[in-house]
Amino acid sequence: MIARLAPTLVAAALLALSGTSAFAQHNPKPATAAETPAPAPAPKASVDPATGMLVDEAPPVPSKDAKVEHLVSEDSQVRIEETRVRGVTRKIVVHSKITGDSYEIQPRDPSLAPEHDKGAGMRTFTFGF
Repeated sequence: MIARLAPTLVAAALLALSGTSAFAQHNPKPATAAETPAPAPAPKASVDPATGMLVDEAPPVPSKDAKVEHLVSEDSQVRIEETRVRGVTRKIVVHSKITGDSYEIQPRDPSLAPEHDKGAGMRTFTFGF
């Protein structure tokens, strides 16, 4: 009986070893350009004119979430221009078509509690002198 199992055990051992060696030789696929992160830009060095010392300046890093929207609503009497940055209203300007005047409405500051944001909703007039 041992003589009959010996070839089977040898064959099983060879299969196990051959699978391990084939797996060990497997090279993972190289990363594509879309998968590899872009290298961080190197900081530039400049001289501060006030102190004369060397200062490192980091270049601006583009951000995917820095979305700026300019929305315009208009009817027969007014034109409203709204500027949003990352979905938060930053500026509202109302132009009157009747008088030609314009004013700005201060939007609510999301970093402040509503009871502490005293300027929210206030109109600011600008005069062209």
